[in-house]
Amino acid sequence: MKNYNFEINHDCLIVGRKNVIIRFDNPYPESVLVDKSLVGLTNGELKEALKKPFFVTANLMVKIEYEGHSYNFTIPKGYDWNGANVPSFAWLIIGQATEPRFKLASCVHDYICEHKGVINYDRYLSTLIFETLCEYFGRFNDVKRWAMFHSVDNFQKLQKGWKSGN
Repeated sequence: MKNYNFEINHDCLIVGRKNVIIRFDNPYPESVLVDKSLVGLTNGELKEALKKPFFVTANLMVKIEYEGHSYNFTIPKGYDWNGANVPSFAWLIIGQATEPRFKLASCVHDYICEHKGVINYDRYLSTLIFETLCEYFGRFNDVKRWAMFHSVDNFQKLQKGWKSGN
């Protein structure tokens, strides 16, 4: 795996719970995440754009450090995703799936869930990353973050492809 060099003054560094460290090569990583325009789309294109309404406009390099391990990956330009998978009954408490506060956390988390190998198939780490980005970029309070963390973590326990025991 390619090792990326991150400059102290030219990147974004976040430290989360359990000492997870997340670094982006861009000091403003949210600046490369945009909503798709729905103008001029055919019916098929519109249907697809509504399923995944966000996309990345430039490569976004991510470095994760956790428990002595370092994981480096790039979310490629053009990657699209659907936002956070918040069930409608929880919208009043947590917020809607396409709420801007979820944008970076949902992008990174969705990419990891689609490419589990980038963090060595560690389900718990993927949830810590989501929680950390929600705290730092979304400014969610402790109660909402607790609810989101446990909802995401428990949902992922039902999905295949993660290491057993995580």
